Amino acid sequence: MINGYTKKRDAEKKVRRSENRVAKKRTMLFGSLMLLVVGILLIVAFNQKTQNQLLQEELVQTEEVMDERVAEEKDLEQQIKQLNDENYIARIARSEFFFSEEGEIVFNLPETNDENAEKEAQEE
Repeated sequence: MINGYTKKRDAEKKVRRSENRVAKKRTMLFGSLMLLVVGILLIVAFNQKTQNQLLQEELVQTEEVMDERVAEEKDLEQQIKQLNDENYIARIARSEFFFSEEGEIVFNLPETNDENAEKEAQEE
């Protein structure tokens, strides 16, 4: 039976179906955009984490180099203090260059085999 009421109901069903299709398409579009944004954010977060780890490793290496440089600087400052001390310079000159004071005689004595073995062990 086809009358005005059934025609009206069929028309309303078609309108609802088309509205439902549009709503589904909108939901799919917004869902896809949301997934895309979440995916991009995850990729950025992963890259940031990786870059942060690399920078952390570089920081540790730089701190190690800095510690070495600070130790080297302290050693050099100690050497400067020693080189400004005339007694130290005189001791070095006497031991390494065989300088002597007035009235002193310097003798070169041959080293024994035990002393040579000890020096070689210390050098290695």
